[in-house]
Amino acid sequence: MTLYSHVSLRTAQKIGSLLGLSAWYLQTDERRIAQINLTHCFPEMDPAERTRLAKRSLQESGKLLAEVPLVWLQPASRLSDRVYAEEGMEEIRRIKQSGKGLVLIVPHMGNWEIALSQATKVINMTVLYRPPRQRWLEEVMTLGRQATGAKTAPTNASGIKQLLAALKNGEGVAILPDQAPKKIGGSAAVFAPFFGQPAYTMTLAARLAAKTGAEVRAVHVERLPAGKGFQISLYPVDDAIYGKSTEKSVQAINAAVELCVRKCPEQYQWSYKRFQVQPDGKRSIYSRNKKPKPAN
Repeated sequence: MTLYSHVSLRTAQKIGSLLGLSAWYLQTDERRIAQINLTHCFPEMDPAERTRLAKRSLQESGKLLAEVPLVWLQPASRLSDRVYAEEGMEEIRRIKQSGKGLVLIVPHMGNWEIALSQATKVINMTVLYRPPRQRWLEEVMTLGRQATGAKTAPTNASGIKQLLAALKNGEGVAILPDQAPKKIGGSAAVFAPFFGQPAYTMTLAARLAAKTGAEVRAVHVERLPAGKGFQISLYPVDDAIYGKSTEKSVQAINAAVELCVRKCPEQYQWSYKRFQVQPDGKRSIYSRNKKPKPAN
């Protein structure tokens, strides 16, 4: 991976596009899941257009996979001239000066690792992450993110304490809000609409904002064509995020993520089982013995 990380961004993206096409033509589970998600989230879209969107989504996900070693295993300065984020970074500087702390909501789209590496140049960051199943990948992930200056916090009680401490110290934390918890129950997650579908969504970002008074921003990362780089934008989240209602706070989070996705839907990770957990014990929409039905 270290040797590979020396390839150019454009070359990495070409490799990633081929990986995505392979996943498409080999009829992988990623293709099936992407098509199911898009059927539910864009029922009004022409089926042929949904198919094209699913195919492009797999190509963009392949590009992310091929880009990550360049971000984790090379100095951030290598890609800095291809990252366009001045307005967003200025917003982070302003929040840092206020001392309030910052919660970055970072959807699985574009290359979110680029956004994290840029944010750490401006403010101390702690990144919440779910350890992967492969131990070697966890080591690479941790070392890669720490190389940017960011701290990492696991998805457990000690990790949440780490995030709270960072925010109370006026620092920033990053949360990928569209990772679906696997178990129903407790206050860790609630169902909230996402593209008109009930999505089991973490309440952590909302609870952190309520406890610390930190400002919350959604991060939109768009991959530019032909290896030209990345455009990073920050968007405010509806003020409901700061209210007492957990349900309305989580709805505000999903609405912010949906806004980002609609700007560049092909770069969202549609191959993720976002709706795996269903309300009222309903069968998963990804079950192989059940054909997906378009949403009403």
